[in-house]
This record gives sequence, C-alpha cells and structure tokens, in this order.
Amino acid sequence: MMRYITSGLILAALMGGTAYAQTLPPPEPLPVPQPPVTTPGADKADQAQEADKPDQPDYSKLSKSAERTARLDEMFERLAAAPDAESANLVAEEIWAIWLDSGSPSINLVLRRGSDAQSKGKNAKARRFYDSVTGLSPDYAEGWARSARLALEEKDFSRALTEAAQALIIEPRHFYALWTMGNVFEQLGRTEEALEAYREANKLYPELKAVKDRKEALEQQLEGAVL
Repeated sequence: MMRYITSGLILAALMGGTAYAQTLPPPEPLPVPQPPVTTPGADKADQAQEADKPDQPDYSKLSKSAERTARLDEMFERLAAAPDAESANLVAEEIWAIWLDSGSPSINLVLRRGSDAQSKGKNAKARRFYDSVTGLSPDYAEGWARSARLALEEKDFSRALTEAAQALIIEPRHFYALWTMGNVFEQLGRTEEALEAYREANKLYPELKAVKDRKEALEQQLEGAVL
C-alpha cells in the first residue's frame, strides 16, 4: 500500500533523529473530529440514510474490507476535485467517519477518551489511552496518527515521526499524519522533507488551508535560499 505516498518520505521518518532539533514553535494543530459515541442501531440507521442518497454506488456485492476501500477511493476523488473549502470539508468528514471506526466499540471508546484527555491538556492520561489503542489494535491507523500528534506535543520527535510513518504505512492517504510528519520535520530543521510531506497532503486535500499555507511558505523559503 505505498501507491499514494513516496516510500522515501516514510523511510526518512523512520530513520528519524533529533540531531538538528531547533526551538521553532509548532504549527497550529488541524481541527480533528472526535471519535463518535456508538449507539445501538446506528449502523442500520446509517445504511438507511446512505440508501436514500441519489446516485450512490452499489457496494452490496463487496466484502467489508473491499467496500471500505471503494468508499475511500470515491471520497478521495471527490476531496481532490472539491470546488471550495466548504465542499472539501464535508467530504473530509465522511473520510474521517471511516477512519475513526476501528471495528471495535471498545477500541473506539478508548480512542475517544484519549482524544478528550488530549483536548483538555491532560497529556499523560491521553498517552495511556493511546498506548492502549496501538497495543490492542496495531493495524488501526487512527490510533497511530493521534499518538503521533501527542508525541509532537510532548516534543518526542523521534516517536512522532515513527508513529506518523506507521499510520501512513497502514493508511497512505492519511493527510493528518502527513501534516504531523511535516510539522516534525520543520521543527527538526529538515525543510525539504517537511515540504514533501505538505505537498503529499496538499495533493490529497487541496482545500485544506493550514497545509496549503505551510507548503507555500516553505516553497518561498527554499526558493529564496536558492537565489
């Protein structure tokens, strides 16, 4: 599953290193949705709502895994072609609804508790929850992505890079993991690698302003350095 992101970027992240760490302020985190509270009958209600949408692709003959992939493929096509930020944000919410579902209500609950703790600045508590998620469900990309962001807040740059890379190995189009990776590379003074991460995220989600702004800023910075 390396068709959406260069293997070189993931390799650079896995090699990590903090030898060039600088005291740069981290960019603002992207707004991310909270994991949903699972309620009985919610899946059936969602399916009924999907059936009411016009021109909805027919996924009935696909396995659960194949359906998930097909849905994401269709959503990412719409995300890349979205005419404005409002339309793109709605598609991104659909994508995140899939990402947030680990397939286990208990894992979803632990992730939600971790996100709640992190949003309240209780990082030590959030770390315990995220470590539980990644330990119990190592194939769940969202757990690694959120843990990586927390590691960045903790200034554990090696861990942040490693975990963002792990999220991307599982879900190569995870634009939030790419954003975190770019943020870390920036703080390490690895500007070219940061720019590559932002460019990858921008290809996936062109209307995401925070990513676009950092991409353009680093492009100007590097062009100025060359001149």
